[in-house]
Amino acid sequence: MKFYEMIFHKGHYEQTQLFYADNNQASRQHFIDHIRSELDQELNDFKISCTSDSKVDLLCLFKEVHHESFLHVNSMAEEFIKNSKATFDEYVFLVVQEHKMLKINNKSNVLDQNNNTV
Repeated sequence: MKFYEMIFHKGHYEQTQLFYADNNQASRQHFIDHIRSELDQELNDFKISCTSDSKVDLLCLFKEVHHESFLHVNSMAEEFIKNSKATFDEYVFLVVQEHKMLKINNKSNVLDQNNNTV
C-alpha cells in the first residue's frame, strides 16, 4: 500500500509533515491550509504563554517571523499544489515523498497491497 508524506521544511532543523492516502491537488491544498492554520496557532499560543518581561518586544519579533513564514508558504503554494514540490530556498521548501506500507502476516512473510508474498 502506498501513502504520501507531505513535508514543509521551514528551516534547517524544523519541519511539519502529514501523511495522506492520495497525492492529489485536494490533499496538497489541505496540507497548505493545515500549515497556515498551524502558523496562526503558533502565534496565538505564543501570545498566551509568553511570560517574559520583554513580552512586547518578543511578540513583535514573533509576529515578524509569522509574517515571513506566511510569505514563504504563499509564494510556494500554487507550485506545490500543481507539482507536488516547491522551493523557496535550500532550507525552506515543500515536498511529497511516496512510501510503501508493508504488511507482515503471522508467518513473518512480507505482503504487498494485494496480500501476495514479497
